[in-house]
Amino acid sequence: MSVAAPITKNFESFASDCRGTRRVPAWLMSVGLHTCLLVLAALLIRSPTKGPNIEPDRTAGIALVQRSQAETTYFTEQDVASMSSTAATSVTDSSSQPSPLAELPVELAIQLPASNELSSSTGLGQVLPGAIGFTTGSQGARGLPGGQTRTQVFGAEGSGNKFVYVFDRSASMEGFQGRPMAAAKSQLIASLSDLESVHQFQIVFYNDEPAVFHPDRSRPPSILFASDENKQLAKSFVEGMTAFGGTRHVEAITLALGMSPDVIFFLTDAAEPQLTPAELSAIRRRNRSEATINAIEFGSGPRPRGENFLMRLARENHGKHVYVDVSKLP
Repeated sequence: MSVAAPITKNFESFASDCRGTRRVPAWLMSVGLHTCLLVLAALLIRSPTKGPNIEPDRTAGIALVQRSQAETTYFTEQDVASMSSTAATSVTDSSSQPSPLAELPVELAIQLPASNELSSSTGLGQVLPGAIGFTTGSQGARGLPGGQTRTQVFGAEGSGNKFVYVFDRSASMEGFQGRPMAAAKSQLIASLSDLESVHQFQIVFYNDEPAVFHPDRSRPPSILFASDENKQLAKSFVEGMTAFGGTRHVEAITLALGMSPDVIFFLTDAAEPQLTPAELSAIRRRNRSEATINAIEFGSGPRPRGENFLMRLARENHGKHVYVDVSKLP
């Protein structure tokens, strides 16, 4: 009930009594009514007003929120500090335990590439990027950038990190009392000695089909790092190679290109069969690594005039052509 209700009720009762007795003049009743209204207005004006709410100071902080489908979790700074302390204790306690990474085997075998351009009988895998200066930094032993080295075969020189030797071993290489084959082997072994352990190499001897250097028969053939052990195994492989059979150039060159080398040393004494213009064009397209192909040509007597397929092969693939008169070999 409001404050004005009892005052109004009492005034109405007083006015009724006055009308009944007729003793109170009308002007007095008017004064009484106005007085009641003034009292009522005064009571309403004096109603207490509320002042501004004053809240106590609170300390601000940072809270982390973790939400999931089931619930939302809040972490205060104290919670985070507690968890960090627990994690640090856990790391300290486990520092004495051997790391599982230390038990993983380290394998440096790099498989040769599978390619629909190669014969399915090669059983080759996928090539990995070549190593560049693992221990020699930005300059190799011969002062070349990127840890590269420089080597040569019969004066045809090449620089890089990955080298592939593709040598003819057809029956004609045993002519002139075997001197062509012996000279080719000697040059190849000498070239390998220029390579350091961070460089890579592979050897392909070919006649009717390619024969790849493959020291570990438990695995597919791989391009190898030039470690002392691998170079010694390669030397044994080269020295045991014999010459026989016919000549097929394309398969051996295609195999070498699939290894993405920096340099290919291609050696043959075969004037026939020649690489056709279509085959030369296909080799150029397949040379995606922009490898330098140096062509070493074995022949008897002075070099014939004119440009042959070996000269075009070298010219179209950034390489050099070298002619060797096998009749003058020691």
